[in-house]
This record gives sequence, structure tokens and C-alpha cells, in this order.
Amino acid sequence: MITRNRLIALFVLLTGLTTGYFASRVVHRQQELSFLNLPVFYSEEEIPDPSTANLSIVYEHSKEHFKEMLNQGSDAIREAARRRNVLIQARDRVREDPAAYDRLILQSEEAVDLLRLQDYYSQFYLHYYRWLDTDDAQSAVQYRLSLGQFKATLDYILDKQQDDPTLSVREVEGLYKAIGISEQSNRTIRWARVVVVVLLFLLVMGIPRLIRDSGHKRFAGALYFNAIFRPNLISTLNRWHSMHQIALVLLAIYFFSLVIFSSFISWSIPLVFGVLGLLPILVLMGFTGKRGKSSALLVSFMAPKMLVLIMVLGVVAVRGPNFFWCRIWGDELFETIFFALLFMLVFRKFHVNIILARKWSHRNRVGSAAMVFMATGLQLLLAGTLLYCLGPEEVLASLNRQLLLMPAFLLEFPLLKLKWVMMGAGIVSAASLSIFIFNRNRLHEPTSLI
Repeated sequence: MITRNRLIALFVLLTGLTTGYFASRVVHRQQELSFLNLPVFYSEEEIPDPSTANLSIVYEHSKEHFKEMLNQGSDAIREAARRRNVLIQARDRVREDPAAYDRLILQSEEAVDLLRLQDYYSQFYLHYYRWLDTDDAQSAVQYRLSLGQFKATLDYILDKQQDDPTLSVREVEGLYKAIGISEQSNRTIRWARVVVVVLLFLLVMGIPRLIRDSGHKRFAGALYFNAIFRPNLISTLNRWHSMHQIALVLLAIYFFSLVIFSSFISWSIPLVFGVLGLLPILVLMGFTGKRGKSSALLVSFMAPKMLVLIMVLGVVAVRGPNFFWCRIWGDELFETIFFALLFMLVFRKFHVNIILARKWSHRNRVGSAAMVFMATGLQLLLAGTLLYCLGPEEVLASLNRQLLLMPAFLLEFPLLKLKWVMMGAGIVSAASLSIFIFNRNRLHEPTSLI
């Protein structure tokens, strides 16, 4: 029998799929406009911007000429070395202004060093993205070899050019960040697989009656399972054992998943995004009025987030976070499926949270919906306020310097006016708070006999 809640859930899922599909179309069109100026081959003037988006698109545009790309750097090095040798051989015949001629030889040597650095870097990222794209074992070996040569050459150039460096501090930081992210690939893959297995294991263990009840208490995993698939069956009369342990495990997995997704490069970004993600849950926990059940509230409200983590980390577990971002930036089919599933899960999360708020707070549908939208509005309001106070350009630039998620020129695009986002979030929060305060219609709260 199809109940009303199931019909609503089906409608929410279909709405999420439709919204996600059109969102992916919009993102794809914006990407096509943004990448019109991307070079097919790397520039001989400077090292390419090391962001994941830029390098993955460069690889996509040039993978049909993969061998030519690899040979391009070697040819440039040989030509620059030939010119340097000609200058050195003619040094004895110079009679006027020998100091200027020595500077010319020094510049030619710097050009050879920089071209060699560019060659190792291009070999590194071309083989790296070929491995991400095709899982080619030979490319996996080659990118590690090229990475070692690139690091040694970079250290040599920085030590040699201490007084007059060719590369700026920001370029060096970006290169080291790209190196760090790629070097962490194997570790992030292993830990992502561990986290996905743990989340799926908890989900399976939470199937009702799979684990024997402990007296009058059910296993806490049952609450985790029901909050995802059967939120309408949750009752405050139930008692669960191992609840504190499950709550701590979910919290640890939640924050650790963000660290994995940042490739272990940044700890501040996972902390900030993690706290912002937990803010609606904390608000809902505070307004339910259930003292002494914080662990149960935390597990039930965090459960829908775990499905998003499973979906994202499932992709990361294949070949690392850069594999996920490469698919987002370059694979139209993956982009459509991902955004459709993401919006479906987001819409489902709102639906589940409204049901859970109604179950835990014993308010009617209007009051419980007001709680959920108030919590979401406060989250957007706080995030927008922080972004507005710190400066959107500075925040995006700092985020990109640490995680290299997007090409640098996208940071120059005009952003949405944050004041309108903040104003909308404030209106939603204020309206939801007013409804919550004046909505005193609470359902009858059952009394436990235990």
C-alpha cells in the first residue's frame, strides 16, 4: 500500500532528479563559456596554472596528441641548449661589454632550466591525468618518475636562483600544492575505501532485527537505518543501546571524510565546512526540546548526510579526489548523473528532516517544516556573513590555493551579490522562526512506560 509519506518521498526524489538535471545543464554551459580561452598545449612562456580544472581540460584537449605533447618539451630543451652552447663557445671572441654577454649566457642557462622544469611538469600532469582518465598502469609509473624529477629540478632552480628567482612565491606555492595533492592520491584512495566500507557496514548492521535486541533496547544502527529509509517509523518510545558510540563514529567519519576530500592538504577548510554543515543539525537538536537524547538526535539528523558521503567518497575511492573533480569538469554524463543524484538526496534530506523534526518535537507539519527551514536559513545566513566579511574574492582565492579546484581565471568572474543571498536567508529564517514561535499546536507526546 502506498502511503501519503511514500508519495511525498517519491515526489521529492523526482523533483531532485529534475532539478539536478537542469543544474548540470547550466553548469555545463558555464564551463563551455569559461574554457574557451584555455590553451590546447602548455605555454612555453610559463608553467600552466596547476589547478585541477585547468590541467584536466588541457589534457582533454590534447590527449589525441599525447606523444606530440610529451616530445614538445624535449624539442624545446634541445633548441635552448643549442643556443646556450653557441653563446658559450663564442665567449672568447667578445671584446666589448663582456659583463652584458655574461648576463646573456646566464639568461640562456635560466631558460634551459625553466624549460627542463616545464618538461618534467608537463610529463607529470599528462601521465597523471591519463592515469586518472584510463587507469593506465604505465602512466601511473611514469607520473611518479616525472614527479620525482620535477621536484629535484624545482629544488635545484630555487637554490640556484635565490637572489633573482624566476618563479614567484605564489607560483611555487601552487606547484608544491599540486605535488602534495598528487602524492596523497594513494593514501586518500585507501582511506576513502575504508570510510565507504564502514558506512555501508553500519547501514547493513542497522537493518531491523539483524542484530539481537539488548533487553528492551534496539541496536543504535537501527535508528541510523530507519532515519534514512523509514523515518516515519521512528518513535520516542524506543530505546537504543550503543547510541553514544554510533554518534561519535558518525561525527568522526563526517569530519574525516572532509579531510580525505581535501587530499590531506588542508585541515582548516574541512573544519570550517564541517561546522557549517553541522549547524542545521545543532539548531534542530536545540529546538526539539529533547534533553538527554542528544546522541539519538545527532544520529537521526546526520543519517541523510551519510548517503551523500557514500556517493562522493565512492567516486574518490576509485582514483582519488582529483578523479572526482576531473569527472565534474570534463565528463558530461558523470556531471549530469552526479548533480541529479545530489539534488535528489538534498531534497530527500529536507523531507526526512521535516519528518524527524515532527517525530522528535511532536509538533505539527507546519511547525516541523518551519524548524527545518529556519535551521537551513541560519546556516546560509552565517555562511554568507562570513563570506561577506572576509571578502568573496579573497575566500575563493584562498580556497583555490589550498585545494586547486578551479582555474585561476574563473576567480575573476563576477560573483553573485551576497547581500541578496543573505537577505533571502534572513527573510526565510525570520519567517520560519515566527511560524515556529507562534505555532503552538503540538501533537500528543506519548509517555514511555520504561
